[in-house]
Amino acid sequence: MENNRKHLIDRFQVHLGERYGAWCERHGLQKSDEHLVTFMIDQDLIPFAQLQRFAVSNEFEKLNQAAGYHKTQSVTTLAHRFNISERTVWNILKHGGTGNGKQH
Repeated sequence: MENNRKHLIDRFQVHLGERYGAWCERHGLQKSDEHLVTFMIDQDLIPFAQLQRFAVSNEFEKLNQAAGYHKTQSVTTLAHRFNISERTVWNILKHGGTGNGKQH
């Protein structure tokens, strides 16, 4: 089973690299990490909900560390910043969103 997984990952990387190269060429861009992420989002390889969870969770951590905000202040700030409801922010924080693929 592990061998099949490795083969699948290897093929995914080959196809991703080929399509990414063509995408960069078509858009007149140099290959970069930033452009690779944009390409993956454009190709729907990273679901919007995952982007939202990752961004909100990481911004929440930064707000709490840098500004010393209380949780409620941070949630309100993030809701305004990302134009989402406070309830959505609370749900993201409650269920995790660190981007590691595991729900907490």
